[in-house]
Amino acid sequence: MAQQAAEPGGGAAADAGPESGGPAAKARREPGGAPAVDAEPGGAPAVADRAEPGGVAAVPRTPPGGGAPGAGPTDVPGVARLRAWTAGWSSGLAQALGAAVLLVTECVRKDVAPFGTARVPDGAGLPGYAADFPRMAEALDAQWWFRAAEAARDAFGFGEPRAALWAAVCAALVVRLNVDGPPRIQCFLSLAGACYCLVAGLSALPYLALAGAALPFALLVGGLAVVLATAAPRVRRRAG
Repeated sequence: MAQQAAEPGGGAAADAGPESGGPAAKARREPGGAPAVDAEPGGAPAVADRAEPGGVAAVPRTPPGGGAPGAGPTDVPGVARLRAWTAGWSSGLAQALGAAVLLVTECVRKDVAPFGTARVPDGAGLPGYAADFPRMAEALDAQWWFRAAEAARDAFGFGEPRAALWAAVCAALVVRLNVDGPPRIQCFLSLAGACYCLVAGLSALPYLALAGAALPFALLVGGLAVVLATAAPRVRRRAG
């Protein structure tokens, strides 16, 4: 006949062993009174609701840089704010204008003059659509704001306005396509390029006037380039 051993307090001892053929044991107690956590199937310890030593509940780890657990670097509030400035619509409008200016000036460069050239040489033969270009440039040169735009264009472009415009437009597209680059550097490149595109657009009014009916098409092409570069990373994430 089986006998039950009495505890020092007079109670019966609990059956501490696992049942035959069954799962892990019923509720056991660790030394100190804290309940033990049953093992998961396969022998792995249970993770949910695990207590730290001393009875303090475990807290999910926060990734470096802040943000929710499991969030990527673009989910950090500071990085998201910089990305909004980098790829926002305000800088995008200026960059679309810069792309349109680049398209127009490159198309008329051989017929008139490269972008940033001081003046068309006297006696130079111009095509019919550009016959009024010298007179328009001279009239605008009498305006203080146009002279200021030209001076800022040459100063920020280090005397190479055409190369600087190429760099500003290409940098704008690259930082919009690449969401994993350094946030501060990308934000600076985007905003600096947008400012240069605005200045270049003001100083390129004689060139834009040459586009005539094709100017809306050039603006549309510039806007589409910026929009597609901005949307490409989201499309890649969904496809991946």
